[in-house]
Amino acid sequence: LQRVWRNGVDEDSGATRVTDEPASDDLRRALHKCIDGVGADMDNLRFNTAIAKLIELNNALTPYVTERGSCPREVAEPLAIMLSPLCPHMAEEIWHRIGHVSPITYESFPTADASLLANDTIEIPVQINGKVKHRIIVAVGADQAATKAVAMADPKVIELLGGASPKKEVIVPGRLVNFVL
Repeated sequence: LQRVWRNGVDEDSGATRVTDEPASDDLRRALHKCIDGVGADMDNLRFNTAIAKLIELNNALTPYVTERGSCPREVAEPLAIMLSPLCPHMAEEIWHRIGHVSPITYESFPTADASLLANDTIEIPVQINGKVKHRIIVAVGADQAATKAVAMADPKVIELLGGASPKKEVIVPGRLVNFVL
């Protein structure tokens, strides 16, 4: 939680490092996944996993702030609101430091954008003779031919095959690729 504080407020001067610049797509996606996860965890009284999701968001935010020197308001405000039930005093102070006068207590929990929750790609294992040797990234919904094409074009898979043609190929789209030599 201390790093959350550092991402929004300069430790030396106490000045706010929150800007109105838009967040990157990756950071925005991480925010909305966090909102969705924390909301579900709070509804089911799973406070430890809610805190873990907030820490994951903070871990995604830290390099962004380090690189740019500021935190986007569209991330800082929902982060403070999600922190509020778990550490109300810190969240209230952050809320006021980023420019709000009214108490954070009366703010509505943020709503996740469903379009940002779905992944465009997935990671699937590549097996050689039944043993996982590598992982590849393929588009969600890629068919058997597209999955095989990605696997066969991957430099690590080419190296693992050692120039040999597989005798058998077991490709389950979205799940695994297995080459039997």
